[in-house]
Amino acid sequence: MSNVNFLINGRRAAVGALVVAVTAALGLVATPGIAAAASFSSFSAGVFAPGQVKHVWWNNANSDAYAPGLQAVGVDDPDVFCNVEVLRTWYQRTSAGEREFHLEIEGDQAERCQVTVWLARLTKFRESATGDLAPGASKASVWNNAHSDQNIYAVGVLAAQPASGSCAIEVTTQYRTQPNGENEFVYRATNVGTVTCSAQLRHVVLPVYNSLDMIPVNPGIGISIWPELFPVGRKVVVPGAAPAAVSAGPCQFSVGTTSYVGADSSFTRYKNTGAVACGVKAVFAAL
Repeated sequence: MSNVNFLINGRRAAVGALVVAVTAALGLVATPGIAAAASFSSFSAGVFAPGQVKHVWWNNANSDAYAPGLQAVGVDDPDVFCNVEVLRTWYQRTSAGEREFHLEIEGDQAERCQVTVWLARLTKFRESATGDLAPGASKASVWNNAHSDQNIYAVGVLAAQPASGSCAIEVTTQYRTQPNGENEFVYRATNVGTVTCSAQLRHVVLPVYNSLDMIPVNPGIGISIWPELFPVGRKVVVPGAAPAAVSAGPCQFSVGTTSYVGADSSFTRYKNTGAVACGVKAVFAAL
């Protein structure tokens, strides 16, 4: 049976950004070979004080990949809209062989909120390997012809069992489009653990539920996209991106953290991490 664990960290300063709401929903795209959430697990992360950050994790994490979502309600005022955020996630394996999925979560900046974590268990459709990575080392890979206007990508991790310490791998993602229109999914696996180890990466593809085309922004500029019109009962939002093709050079955007507001709303942070001004289509899967 899975257990839930907690470590409480310090407060993280909030980052301001332009917030834009998605106003049109698209039909579900049925793409051959695309995975879907097999099932869900949930657990209570407890009460968050204003601005509090907690490190929690899910034991016996035996799925190919996980996508997290949050639901939060006010402790002192149940009608308040709590804004809570998934700051980062990573996968870890102990020397005893236990597999864990870790999250850092930040509470609302003004309200005390009770937070529930939802985990969508996702099924892989292909694998790749990192090779040995020393602590702090990373390996970047590129998925060509990603068609990320139609597909959203997630990467799970099966870390190797170390002889001692913990093998912990964090995956970060970006999307890039070349001037010729070739669309790429870029992902980087970083060893955030204490020992040199390797891992199998479990690749997941999800269909786009809705999207929004954004006007061009300059390099280094962040924007927050607020997707609306998700189906009733949605527990998890998985964001992706389809950068525009521009003649000036590769258009590249990172997909940042996702904040959940109340029981059924969320927004995701994007940033132009390339060298040219360009636009992006923000895309979202609803699980």
